[in-house]
Amino acid sequence: MREPIERRGKLAKRSILTLIGRLRKAGFGTDFVRRAILPDWWDPSCRDDPDLLPEIEIRVSRFLAVPMSVVTDPDSTLAATSYSGAQLRRVRDIDRDRLAPAIHAAMGIAEAVARNLQESVPAPAPLPPDGLAWRREIRDSHGSVDLDAILKDLWTRGIPVVPTHLLPTPSFQALAGVVEGRPVVVLGHRHDEPGRAAFRVSHEAGHIANGDCTPEAPVVDKDEEILSSHVMEELADQYAIRVLLGDTIPELDPRSFHDFRALANHAAEAERETGIDAGAIIFSWARTSGDYATAAMATKALYLSTGAARVLRKYFSEFVDVEGASLSDRELMRAVVPGPVSSDAPSG
Repeated sequence: MREPIERRGKLAKRSILTLIGRLRKAGFGTDFVRRAILPDWWDPSCRDDPDLLPEIEIRVSRFLAVPMSVVTDPDSTLAATSYSGAQLRRVRDIDRDRLAPAIHAAMGIAEAVARNLQESVPAPAPLPPDGLAWRREIRDSHGSVDLDAILKDLWTRGIPVVPTHLLPTPSFQALAGVVEGRPVVVLGHRHDEPGRAAFRVSHEAGHIANGDCTPEAPVVDKDEEILSSHVMEELADQYAIRVLLGDTIPELDPRSFHDFRALANHAAEAERETGIDAGAIIFSWARTSGDYATAAMATKALYLSTGAARVLRKYFSEFVDVEGASLSDRELMRAVVPGPVSSDAPSG
């Protein structure tokens, strides 16, 4: 008995290339698919091997959390999980649907991280509701308040900080959420200034301390350069400033500095007088002014423009058991820790 024409047509369209094309339409670009979904042994010749298709379909089904019947049907539309409760902040000309792939990927990566923490990572301990109180705790434990100390405190408090290397585009600056019963911060940017990263992490910690995020409703900050009057964002900004600068706050008037040299000199002098990190001062000013270009040039002038990625990766490597993770978790976490991946990804 001959197969129905419709079934033969579907089988003809069912291939690795068409599956990659469907993922691309769902918002998951080739680079992300290559790093986070396809196996690490993948090479260009694999895309033409029909015997590999079932394994790739299983991986896609697992990643998207959709039935295999949807994945194996080339006429079915693939889509990321819709976090309808996600609280989008600092958004410019972008809608929830376009951010869905990045949010889905980030939450999946965060879940993989939470499942594979080293035994030394405790159950999560609450953050102090006041930024000044947390600053005092950090200083008492670590002697200073900078990106390194903030990250160490969060990880040892049981709150992972996950620096993603690759997310679907459009992406976001940072996300505060709850996965596997544990608060987590996911960074979506690649800025390498330690002061900038310290402010962003402290801001997301403020969302956690204020109880803004739940498992169903992460807080997603899209664009830090957009000024926001939303109470939730203002409170998280205040929390970060109190953590980083304490109660002796250097001049942060947005109108005070329009020249990066003046801003750099002010921050350096304030650091000498107060011991507050100059990079934190600069990016706290940037948060109030929205002028990140001037802030970036000021940190370059003070040789404070690099190093954040190294510190973020250091703590991730120390507290996450990547090698002991399941295959699917380990491959998801490849979007966190850069590794050797062929640039010749499947296309179609």
